[in-house]
Amino acid sequence: MRLTGGQISGGQIPKLSCKNMRATTSLIVCVLALAACLQGVSCTGLYDPCASQPELAKGDGFTIGLAYYPGGALSDWGTLNPCKTADRTNLTAAGVASMTFRPKLDDMTFFRGSEAEETEVLASVAGADIMTVVAYAGGVRSEPRIVRATSSSAVVGGIQPGRVNSLTLVARFDEGRLQYLQWHDLGCGSCARGDLCIEVGGGYTSCAGSETDCGCTGDNCALDLTGSDVLRCQLTLATAMSGTDKYSVPLGSASQIARLGHYSVSGAAGGAGAGALGLARAALG
Repeated sequence: MRLTGGQISGGQIPKLSCKNMRATTSLIVCVLALAACLQGVSCTGLYDPCASQPELAKGDGFTIGLAYYPGGALSDWGTLNPCKTADRTNLTAAGVASMTFRPKLDDMTFFRGSEAEETEVLASVAGADIMTVVAYAGGVRSEPRIVRATSSSAVVGGIQPGRVNSLTLVARFDEGRLQYLQWHDLGCGSCARGDLCIEVGGGYTSCAGSETDCGCTGDNCALDLTGSDVLRCQLTLATAMSGTDKYSVPLGSASQIARLGHYSVSGAAGGAGAGALGLARAALG
């Protein structure tokens, strides 16, 4: 299993160049705002989720983007794809920000940014009370999922305000070519005490920290947001693979997803991820 960490930026365009990346202890991560890539900042080659990717064998790296839409409901995504030129302008104008991460084929990977960065993206759009995400690579895009809701009226029919702390994604390959990015529903059987269980889209549910607990400041808070409790207030994405590689070798990491049903995704990655953001910044330095 592998964990990568990164930064989201929805404001100033970071002066980063993917071609100048270096790795630290098997961590390879490129992080850019979606707006940065769309406005001509270099994000080329292996670290561009929209670039054509070759047929892959087990152990090869490939790039996935995770796009955050502040103020965007599930229905607002429609068929919008961050890799389609015509759609990029609309997404950029709407304040969408994106992370890119690079797992290895058939490794289960845990990926996260930080609670502060997710909050910054949501706050970048005045009045936004919901935030949704899609995963994308090349012409392939997942369905959207809710990751933040700050009011009960953020979704038609109502929703418990909360911050989703775990989602699972399966990348399906056929002969080494990416075919689908599909969410896997783990449900809420492993939620920590005090967490909510909220619907995130498509009839799926996930664990979420409550807005009350995650927004608390001072000495009388239920969560210690200076420690590992913060993982209950930010997204951890578990990614695994299924199908076959370019040599027709079966990919089996998706079978591990079922085991996560017995554990909290954020908890399972907690120890490994304690220094992930720091490592990512070192890799980009």
